[in-house]
Amino acid sequence: MKHTLPYILNIPPFTFRGVNVEKLNILQKIIFIFKGKLLSIALERFSEKNFCTIVNYFYREDSKIYFENGKYKKLLLSGNIISYPNKRILRMVNGHEDQLKNFLKIYCIDFIKFEKGDTVIDCGANVGELNVALKYASIFINYIGFEPDMDTFTCLELNNPEQNNKLYMQGLSNQIGEKDFFIDNDGGNSSLINFGKNEKITINTVTLDSLQIKTKIKLFKIDAEGFEPEVIEGSLGTLNMIHFLSVDFGHERGPKEESTVIDVNKILTKEGFELVKFSDHRLIGLYENKKYQ
Repeated sequence: MKHTLPYILNIPPFTFRGVNVEKLNILQKIIFIFKGKLLSIALERFSEKNFCTIVNYFYREDSKIYFENGKYKKLLLSGNIISYPNKRILRMVNGHEDQLKNFLKIYCIDFIKFEKGDTVIDCGANVGELNVALKYASIFINYIGFEPDMDTFTCLELNNPEQNNKLYMQGLSNQIGEKDFFIDNDGGNSSLINFGKNEKITINTVTLDSLQIKTKIKLFKIDAEGFEPEVIEGSLGTLNMIHFLSVDFGHERGPKEESTVIDVNKILTKEGFELVKFSDHRLIGLYENKKYQ
């Protein structure tokens, strides 16, 4: 991610959405970069209502973002409101329909054929974009989400108010107890692995096995910022009930930014899972349980 064009130019990634830079002429490219730089500076200096005013000035199409009750919000074209605790609301600016569709593609979830009432577990749920994206695609499931940070969890609740959902302000692990949780909410990179951040909180952790889920699970999405092997280790007793696993094993483990792909693949292959799809966008794989019945 850090070597892609938005980060090299230090321009907000959302500004590139819907823009084919290669087709711009030299003058258009200069204007585009200047606009991106100006917007980047403004976004760094302002927050809350002033922040929303600036963004809405530059992006006037579809619905506007706004700040209310300590949360950044946006009315989606579907009629639902999505909430964020921070400036990650920018993910829903400039073509949020494409962003939600791409979310399912990025995690290879568009490969799965869902039925109404399927159970989906979301580890590293953040504000619940997974279920928001599924609902946007008219896929209605029983959603189980895990997010240990309080401010983010509040938005997870706001974005997923359906009574059939189960939301846990806990972290999934291979141990039940308490652990340090290292914070990077603005980047969405908070982790149970110390990645060099000083800010941390103490959270409660559980294993998926300890919840003793009795229903079959269509999808288990794991985005644990480098903690994926431990999450799976705490789920070994439940894996036989899971049809698909979508795992983000990108370079996010610890200060050395190591990938967990080898460890994850070793565990899942041993447990009868097969890698059936690989993301075109990020280091994410979709596994299918070949023993699933």
